[in-house]
Amino acid sequence: MTGMGQPRFLIVSRPQLPDHARGGTVRRLLGANNRHLGRSEEAFLDVAGCLSAIDRLQRGLDRSRSVIAGEEHGQLRRWRLELDGAPVAGSTRAYRRQRECQYSLGLFLAGARSAARPPPARAAPAARPGRPAAPARGPRRAAAPERRVSGSPTDPRTADYANGRFG
Repeated sequence: MTGMGQPRFLIVSRPQLPDHARGGTVRRLLGANNRHLGRSEEAFLDVAGCLSAIDRLQRGLDRSRSVIAGEEHGQLRRWRLELDGAPVAGSTRAYRRQRECQYSLGLFLAGARSAARPPPARAAPAARPGRPAAPARGPRRAAAPERRVSGSPTDPRTADYANGRFG
């Protein structure tokens, strides 16, 4: 059995919609359990700008300033991380308790320090005359192993019984 993965940055491209002022590329930091730890406070024009902002964030963590601010009449709290006076990261949700907000900020800081820089996006191969371009593909993932719901091989709730493999 393998352990959980490491925290990692996820780069997400958002379309610019008429009712939203911000479109572009944003980053999110995911924890080892794939939960969102934080997000970028700004949108970037392209992936290269987002990658350079990740580098700037990781290099500047020691001189960053964290701010916890209340919203909705002080009932909820959000954290924000500032670097050289500009907001660079923020919480993905609001917290009812200050200690939960502080704990979330600590998880973000630890994850941002240990997260590997995401690989640059691969460009799609060029189209040949008369053929459309093939989409870029990421690394292949191994198939998930079957799992049993209970311990008995003859129990109808097991994956083996449901797949017709008995014993």
